[in-house]
Amino acid sequence: METSILPYFLKVNLALAILYICYRLLFRNDTFFRLRRAVLLSVYLIAFLYPLLDISIWLSTRESVTEIVNYYSTILPLKTVVAADDTPLSTEADWLTIAESYMLLIYLAGITLLFLRCIIELFTVIRLRLRSPKQLINGTTIYVLPSQEEPYSFFGWIFASPESHTPPALEEILVHEKTHVRQLHSIDVVLGEIVCILCWINPFVWLLKKEISSNHEYLADEQVMLAGYNKKEYQYHLIGLEHPEMAIAKLYNNFSVLPLKKRITMLNKKRTGRVGKVKYLTLLPLAAGLLLLNNIDAMARIVSRQTTVPVPAEKTMIAPAPEAVSVEVATPLPPDDDKVYEVVDVMPEFPGGETELLKYMARNVKYPAESIKNKEEGSLSLSFIINKDGSLSDIKVVKSLTPLLDAEAVRVVKNMPKWTPGKVKGKVVRVAYTTPITYKYQ
Repeated sequence: METSILPYFLKVNLALAILYICYRLLFRNDTFFRLRRAVLLSVYLIAFLYPLLDISIWLSTRESVTEIVNYYSTILPLKTVVAADDTPLSTEADWLTIAESYMLLIYLAGITLLFLRCIIELFTVIRLRLRSPKQLINGTTIYVLPSQEEPYSFFGWIFASPESHTPPALEEILVHEKTHVRQLHSIDVVLGEIVCILCWINPFVWLLKKEISSNHEYLADEQVMLAGYNKKEYQYHLIGLEHPEMAIAKLYNNFSVLPLKKRITMLNKKRTGRVGKVKYLTLLPLAAGLLLLNNIDAMARIVSRQTTVPVPAEKTMIAPAPEAVSVEVATPLPPDDDKVYEVVDVMPEFPGGETELLKYMARNVKYPAESIKNKEEGSLSLSFIINKDGSLSDIKVVKSLTPLLDAEAVRVVKNMPKWTPGKVKGKVVRVAYTTPITYKYQ
């Protein structure tokens, strides 16, 4: 659904923040470590997919949703158009476009730097793997690290320094690291690294990555206990591991990467009751809510085009309109009264596109003299149907401003040239359209 890069990543980052806060509040202290891992990975999946999923056709068949869309379209931020007699048209979007370009450049620069850092870390691990001697210990192949280096794993490679640990401690370390390898924790780590690169400006992605690493350690510690090792001795061995800052890179699962106090606390924590699993279902309505809001926003932006009409630089007096002004025009419907669509595959278009529509409105809307005198300004919204032949019908004021300004807006829309009609599956159809118009006194 979303084709522009910056809005897409804004939505992704917003979802990552919301979902992380949800995880932090509801799941962080549970002992369902496998379930927590699934939730953490689902956060990535939901955040990156929901802006792309289009359910607008289904939503458009729900009357309550279309009412929300129509209302929301009237409160969207409006573009401001300033037009003088012979001066080119300009909009506030000019500086916004420049600002967006600079923001995108900064964003891409950050991505590039972090990607290079990631590649350097990856080559550091690969180089160490090629240079380290192999050793078989209790049926497990390890790559021997220099003395005092901390053990870690990366995919199927386990790095350790046998001389730095007692035989019982080394056995526990191997069980721990083999858990990382067997459960493919490195995939999560690499995925987290990629997300941090793409969304580096969002502090929540770094916190999310930390939660994933922490949960990996809980999972590995749990397997050590299930293997029958003594809990107290294992905790003593954990405390004996020193110099965690000496790890070669951060792209692997480090045996002592998590503060020991948290790991020991989780080892001794009472297991969460099975009933606690029910709250994990809260992730479903949260994901559905994000999807619904995104599609409503997209639908509103499709059916809405915003125009602001300024007071002319020279206030030419215009004869006031009659006091009895109708704000609704009942244009006859075409003979074949077909279904009216809210959302279509190809939206109707004013001749020349949105820029020409803005110019048309700026050129043709006349500020009534009485409205100028009273300094009346504000926004109104019109709805109309674009028929199969491009003509307009059912022009109505859905959000009124004043009778005079409403009538003027209706007059201009009624006199518009024919549009290029909308299409559904290649077939020309009738489409409902809403356009807010803002009168701005200058």
